[in-house]
Amino acid sequence: MKYVIDTSSWQQLFGCYRYERFPSLWKRFDDLVSSGAITSIRHVLREIENRDKKNGELEWANSHLELFPRINDIESQFLRDIYDVPRFRHVVPTDIRDDDEYDDLDADSDEIADPFLIAKARAIDGMVITQERERGNRVRIPGICKHFDIQCGTLDDLMRMEDWRF
Repeated sequence: MKYVIDTSSWQQLFGCYRYERFPSLWKRFDDLVSSGAITSIRHVLREIENRDKKNGELEWANSHLELFPRINDIESQFLRDIYDVPRFRHVVPTDIRDDDEYDDLDADSDEIADPFLIAKARAIDGMVITQERERGNRVRIPGICKHFDIQCGTLDDLMRMEDWRF
């Protein structure tokens, strides 16, 4: 399984499972990174940079920049598929609604990462890992994933799927 990690899960990982206190967890996580099973998106890196809490997250991310690639054509096309659903239109940046190209480095919104995470997961047949939960009628990552039949879970779900025990 490949996992596409959201900012909220990076925050949970670095905030609750400090490297020096959970070395066995980090060994397993690093093994997933080395095997190519962990990825994210450029927007998440930008969010990490914008809210660095001095917990080692930014330094770790900067030493693993390959995990935060730019959007590709397949992902860009799927963003249009998300936009085609009227209920989800507001989560797709206006820049890509009509254009064929999109420079993902120009996005500044904190919520801009959501559709890109979902598009990445669709493109690699992966699972979005987020701490978000469905709440009422608000459009959130799990609801969009469910609509498009894309796997979605939490950091705890990742650990369960990988059969991690500590």
